[in-house]
Amino acid sequence: MNEEQFYDEEIAPALLALANRCNERGIPFVASVEYKTGEHATTFQLGPDACLAMQMVYMCSRTAPNVDSYLIHLIRHAKQNGISMEESMFLNKYADKEKPSVEG
Repeated sequence: MNEEQFYDEEIAPALLALANRCNERGIPFVASVEYKTGEHATTFQLGPDACLAMQMVYMCSRTAPNVDSYLIHLIRHAKQNGISMEESMFLNKYADKEKPSVEG
């Protein structure tokens, strides 16, 4: 049995069972496994109340190794959820800043 088969037959079902148990209690769950170098899978149950850190872990595990895709997803999540990016030296330029009114 190779690593992928082992993951598919043994690990994935166990992670899914844990994710479902956590979901029943309202506990966000993210697990990412690299079963072979460069090959990975993610099991998750986030729910509506998952904090930003859990969302970030999930986004990273789903978009890696594409950093641009990760940042696009992060920016979209921040905008959809009213999370400020003004304090970030990297994401600041994507923040929705109020423009000063011009008196004429």
